[in-house]
Amino acid sequence: MHEELEAILNIHFRSPDLLTLALTHRSYIYEASGEGKTSNERLEFLGDSILALISADFLYRTFPNLAEGELTDARAVLVRTETLAKFAREINLGKYLLMGKGEQNSGGGQRVLASAFEALLGAIYLDQGLETVQTFLLTRIEPLAHTIVKNRLFKDNKSLFQELAQAREGITPSYRLVSQEGPSHNREFTIEVMLGEQVAGQGQGRNKQAAEQEAAHQALISRGWL
Repeated sequence: MHEELEAILNIHFRSPDLLTLALTHRSYIYEASGEGKTSNERLEFLGDSILALISADFLYRTFPNLAEGELTDARAVLVRTETLAKFAREINLGKYLLMGKGEQNSGGGQRVLASAFEALLGAIYLDQGLETVQTFLLTRIEPLAHTIVKNRLFKDNKSLFQELAQAREGITPSYRLVSQEGPSHNREFTIEVMLGEQVAGQGQGRNKQAAEQEAAHQALISRGWL
């Protein structure tokens, strides 16, 4: 299985254990006989920081005319759960994940795929160094970043949704917390955006602000406003 994934990644791991760790979801440890094993959460933490650095560096060098706030918003689009899950699906990462049966039955979900992709970045970094991670990541980030900047897609989703909702439906959106799960260092918030009594969109994120942005993004898509 490792050889198959390595061929897709075009990366041969010197330490296969790192790749195995990147693919190990916490549900596998809980449900399987995983005594003495650990999940990919620490690698995910590392990969998240590497992703932020590489994407910020690329945007800064490539788009000198973007202001600081625009760079921040553009990066937020590049590193959000939906984008990372898309990257994960492109390399069929879900096929190789070690998950508990409950998580397998649900198909893993976007958050699991996004987290595994970040863990994979952390594993590549530890095994191969920063340059290899950059090469691997930039082939995915670069075309998306140009699309985002060209079409000004980095505008804050909450602001855009509020502006359009007020103009087209005469309603100011409100947000409500649905759930918060996971340990304090790796919490996932689920938030719904409401138009009156109607749920317009739902989003997940590591903090309430990110979840609200994702909910607004989903609402924009579902209404055909994006």
